Amino acid sequence: MAKLYFRYGAMGSSKTANAIMVQYNYQERGQRALLMKPRLDNRDGADRVGSRSGLSARCRFVEDMDGMDLSQYNCIIVDEAQFLTKAQVEKLVSVVDDQNIPVICYGLRADFQGNLFEGSQWLLAWADTIEEVKTVCWCGRKATCNTRVVGGRVTKEGQQILLGGSESYVALCRRHWRRGELAPLEIRKISAGKWEFRDLLLEADPEEAAVNRYLDDSDLYVLFASGSPVSEICLWQRPDGHLEIKNLATRADQRGKGYARKLIDEAVRRYSADFRRLYVGTALDNIAFYESCGFRRDYVEKDFFLTHYAQPIYVDGQVLRDMQYLVMDLDI
Repeated sequence: MAKLYFRYGAMGSSKTANAIMVQYNYQERGQRALLMKPRLDNRDGADRVGSRSGLSARCRFVEDMDGMDLSQYNCIIVDEAQFLTKAQVEKLVSVVDDQNIPVICYGLRADFQGNLFEGSQWLLAWADTIEEVKTVCWCGRKATCNTRVVGGRVTKEGQQILLGGSESYVALCRRHWRRGELAPLEIRKISAGKWEFRDLLLEADPEEAAVNRYLDDSDLYVLFASGSPVSEICLWQRPDGHLEIKNLATRADQRGKGYARKLIDEAVRRYSADFRRLYVGTALDNIAFYESCGFRRDYVEKDFFLTHYAQPIYVDGQVLRDMQYLVMDLDI
């Protein structure tokens, strides 16, 4: 007999990645699985779901169920199920009971105030199987609480639904959620919603068009200090197979605290097994910093800033012209 499953977890517990993989596994076995989401979740586009890990897949809207022939599917998968209404959960129950089609729902259990969402309330009441998708707090304990962060501080005031990503929400254990305590320092990989960190990215690269040329194909890491994004590093694989820092910036009021150096150290730790060299291109005034991090001068690309940017870039009143490339060996 088919069952209604509710698989819940705090933000960042890979619920969407799990949903996409379940659909993939059905397809691998020659069966059809329909992936759906509520219409109000438009962060990844009208017809897609996307996970923080970078996985994405096409989907349909839950609101369109009444006009669909669900009998052609072997399984129904619903992402962001906390946003369902009671009536929509009742519809999914009827799909299970009357059409014998399994339904697997992924979503949050409670909001940032600790209150149940409408969808999760009725899924908890009616699901045949309830499973937790686990993740951890910055302290290492199991994270069960979804925490909204505004201006680097935990808040428990505001409307229940406010769509956002890593810049607005973090998963905490109950103890730190109750106390409103965020990680003193935390580095997170950002796979979706990279432009949510526009202000940081443009600190190092002043033209959005220039950032757009590499951002989608790069790995972005953001360092958070007490929940506030203060520094970032953008890593890109070059055509020659080596790794390059395309963007490294720290918020102006947070400089001098070693955050950029921590991000470089993190890049070396994560990528030294897969890459032989780490490059960085910069202006003359930053060379001393990179040399202090272990880089050495390698080559110069003449007139790089004149040919790759629509407007001149000035440093200390002088037009920036040449890109200075430095390199660090990672295979030693």
